[in-house]
Amino acid sequence: MKRMLMFAALAGVAGCFPNTFRTGPVPGTDANQEIAIPLGETRTLDEQRFAVSFGRVMEDSRCPSGAQCVSAGNAHLALVLQERGEATRTVQLNTHTDPRVVRHEGYRVEVVGLDPLPAAGQPAPENYVVRLRITRG
Repeated sequence: MKRMLMFAALAGVAGCFPNTFRTGPVPGTDANQEIAIPLGETRTLDEQRFAVSFGRVMEDSRCPSGAQCVSAGNAHLALVLQERGEATRTVQLNTHTDPRVVRHEGYRVEVVGLDPLPAAGQPAPENYVVRLRITRG
């Protein structure tokens, strides 16, 4: 509760300053840096203005490791996005088919990949990690 009140107070103060929001890399990253988020975890970026949670893997039909497939297949993911403590937005993105990119409140979130690949004849991995590229603009 204390954190919420502090955030609300800071948000009110921030509203007094001119908008200096620019396009480009999110502070602490560069345009080529990937952010890795394990399944069920959240990462905050841009001085804690933007949060991304890796909610779940809804489908994983990617070609298993060690197999030869006609196509790479696809994994269908659910991410939860939140900007400056506002309401959350759940988005569904893919690893190999569209949509792979979403824009939310001035941020661009792109799925770069999902690890690990499934193994032939094995249950779905429990240790998924999504790799994202997040930029502003």
